[in-house]
Amino acid sequence: MKTPARLTVSTLAAIVLVLTAAPSAHAIPVLANGGFEAGLTSWTKADQLGSEGTFFSQSGTLSPVNGNPVPAPPEGTMAAMTDAQGSGSHVLYQDFTATAGSAALSFALFIGNRASLEGGFAGFATPASLDFSTPTLNQQARVDILKSTADPFSVAAADVLANVYQTKAGDPLISGYNTITTDITALLTAHIGETLRLRFAETDNVSPFQLGVDNVRFDQVQIPEPASILLFGAALALLVGWRGRRLLSARRHIAIVVVLGALISHPVSTRADTTPLTVLDPNLQATVELGAGITQPIGIVFLGLNDYLVLEKASGQIKRVINSVIQPTPVLDLAVNSNSERGLLSMVLHPNFPATPYAYIRWTESSTSADSGVVLEVPLLGNRVDRFIWDGTSLTQDTNIIRLRSLQTDNIAVSGHPGTNNAAPQGNHNGGVLRFGPDGKLYLFMGDQGRRGWLQNLPNGPFLTAPFVDDTFGGPAPDNAHLSGVVLRLNDDGTAPTDNPFFAVGASMGGEVGANIQKVFSYGHRNSFGMAFDPQSDFLWLTENADDAYSELNRVIPGMNGGWVQLAGPLSRMSDWKFIETTQFGSALQQVRYPPTRAAYTAALAQSRMFMLPGATYVDPDLSWRYEIGPAGTTFVQGNALGAEYDGTLWMGSARSFQQVGGNGGSLYRFKLTTDRLHIDVSADPRLADRVADNLFRANKFDGTESETLQIGTGFGTTPSIEQGPDGNLYIVSVTDNAIYKISRKP
Repeated sequence: MKTPARLTVSTLAAIVLVLTAAPSAHAIPVLANGGFEAGLTSWTKADQLGSEGTFFSQSGTLSPVNGNPVPAPPEGTMAAMTDAQGSGSHVLYQDFTATAGSAALSFALFIGNRASLEGGFAGFATPASLDFSTPTLNQQARVDILKSTADPFSVAAADVLANVYQTKAGDPLISGYNTITTDITALLTAHIGETLRLRFAETDNVSPFQLGVDNVRFDQVQIPEPASILLFGAALALLVGWRGRRLLSARRHIAIVVVLGALISHPVSTRADTTPLTVLDPNLQATVELGAGITQPIGIVFLGLNDYLVLEKASGQIKRVINSVIQPTPVLDLAVNSNSERGLLSMVLHPNFPATPYAYIRWTESSTSADSGVVLEVPLLGNRVDRFIWDGTSLTQDTNIIRLRSLQTDNIAVSGHPGTNNAAPQGNHNGGVLRFGPDGKLYLFMGDQGRRGWLQNLPNGPFLTAPFVDDTFGGPAPDNAHLSGVVLRLNDDGTAPTDNPFFAVGASMGGEVGANIQKVFSYGHRNSFGMAFDPQSDFLWLTENADDAYSELNRVIPGMNGGWVQLAGPLSRMSDWKFIETTQFGSALQQVRYPPTRAAYTAALAQSRMFMLPGATYVDPDLSWRYEIGPAGTTFVQGNALGAEYDGTLWMGSARSFQQVGGNGGSLYRFKLTTDRLHIDVSADPRLADRVADNLFRANKFDGTESETLQIGTGFGTTPSIEQGPDGNLYIVSVTDNAIYKISRKP
C-alpha cells in the first residue's frame, strides 16, 4: 500500500540531477534506535491536546493499554505502538540530516484498527487530517517526511515533503507487521544538508487503534546511470504521469444528510397517523374525547370531573373544556415563541388546589410581545415558569418562579476559538415538564439546550483550548444562562429546599452558580418530555430522548448524574453508543463543538471524565433502547378503573407520529414494575433481560423490535402528555392529530 511521494518542481529537478549524474559512492542518513530496543530513546512523541493515549514501548503480544492481541515485534523484543481508551492523534518522530546519497527508507508497520464495518463506515478514513476533535470519521495511519520546522501534526503541502504511507478505505482493518521500503534518493538530493523529520502518525476517533512501528532504517540503494537523453525523457514523462494520478486520486467528500428534525411537528390539518387508532388489549378501548376546536394541544390539566384545561403549544392559549364543550373565552393567552420545541409547554396545579389557588405554567416567552415562530425572537432567558392565580374563570399572573435559557446561538463564533461548525440557531431541547412531587415540591425538567458545560459532564466546556467557556454567553459553570440538562426541585415560591442533594455544595460556592447548584435534584440529562411520580413508592421516573442511540427510562434518585454527554444508555454499552453516534445519522450531537468522535472508548474512561459534584452518583438507566424510540409524555395509573392489572403501571407516549417516521411512530407503551417498585419488570420478554431493547437500524429510527411486549397502542400520533383523569381513565394528548383521546375499560 505504498503511496508515492508528492512531487514538486524542486523534486523533479533533483531527479534530473540523479538521472544525469550518478555518483560512485554515497553516504546515507543516520537514525538512532530504529529497532526500539532502547525504548523510545532518540524519538520524540507528541499527543494532540485532549487526546487519550500515546506511543508506548511494546513487547509481547498484547497491546499496552487495552490488551488487544497484537503480533510480537518483528525485530528484537521491542517495538513502538500506540494504544488508548479514548480518541486522539499521536505522532512519533525523529529528525535526520539529508545527505547526497542514494537511500531507501524501510520500516515494519502493524495496523490494528478496531473499528467495525457496520453503519457504512469502511474502517479507514481517507482525509489527510490528523485532528480527532471534529465530527469527521478519522481512523487512519500515515508515515511522512516533513520539514523539521513543521508542526508535528501538520499535513499541509508546504510542510509534508513526502507522504510515504497512508491507510485508505478498503484496507484490511487488522494486518500483521509488513515491511515497507521507499526510495527517497531524489528527496535527499533536493534537500542536501537540511534537517528533515521522519514522522509516524495515527488518528482514531471511532474505535481503538494500535499502530505498531519497528525496524526503522535507511538502506543504501544503487541508481543505474541513464544510457541516453531518451531514457531521461521517458523517466520524466513517467514522473509527470505519476504526479497526475496522485491528483486524480484526491479525497472526495461525501455529504451525509442528517435525518433529524424538530421533535414536535408543525400543525397538520388531518390526523398525523395513517394507522388506525388501536389499543392492543381487547379489554380496553380508545375513543376521541376532543377532536375539534384545538390546535397543537400539548397538555391537559383537570379541574374536576368533565372539567379540564387544554394547553395549546403555538397559540399560547389555555382553553377550558366542560362536558366536552370548549368554552368561548380562553382562561389565559400568553405571547409565546413556538419555534421547534418551544411554546406553551406545561402546567400543574398546587398540591393544595383549589384552597391554594395557584397554577404553575412553563412557557417560552416571545420577545415581540406577540406569538412568534421565529427562532431568534426570544430573550436569552426566555424559558420561564410563572405562578398564576385561578379565580374560577381565568388565570392571572402572580409571580415569576424561574427564568431559564432559551436562545441557542451556537452558530456564532466564540472569541478565542476558530469559527463554528454549528449551522444555525436552534429552538429545541427546552424540556418543559412540570410535576409536583408527593413531598409538595415543584419538579422541573430543563433540557440541555445544546449546552456543553459542567452539567453536561464537561468540566472545561466543549473547547480543547482556552478560553474554557461554553459559548458566547460564558459558562461552562451553570450560571443562569447555562443551567440546563437538569431536574430542578423547588419550593412552591421558587426557592431551593434546604434538603436538596447539593444545597450545601451550592452554599459553599456562593454567587449565581452556587444558588443554581442548590436547586439541582439531578443532572447529566439530555432532553425529556415525560416525568412522573410512582404513587406507590414516590420514586420519580424520567424518560430521556436519545440523539441517535440509547433512549432511556430512568428512575431518578437525589444527586443522580445521568452521564450525558459522556454517553447515553448503560455504561456497558458505551462503545456501541459511540460507534452509532460516530458512524450513523450524521455523526453529531447537535452542538458540534463537542462531537461524538471525542467520546471515550471505554466505560471506565467515560465515567472518569464525568463532572461529579460532591455527593453525586452516576446511575445507569433502568431501561434503554439501542436506537431512538422517541419517548414522550408519561404517567402512572392509579386504581382499578382500567382493570386491576393496570394499577401501578407506567404509560409512555411517542415523540413522532407514524406518518412522520413509519415503524413504531405514534405508539403507546405500558410498563409493569417489579414488586419492590425499583425497576421495570422485563420478565415477559427474555430478550430484555439485559435491560436494553435492541431495536434495529432504520434511517428514521423508531424501530419497535424487542418492544412488542411493551407496546399497548398504535395510531396516537405525537403524544407529549398523558394524564389520568378523575374518572380513572387515561387522556392522551396528540399534538399532531389536534385531538385528545381517552382510553377506558370496555363495558
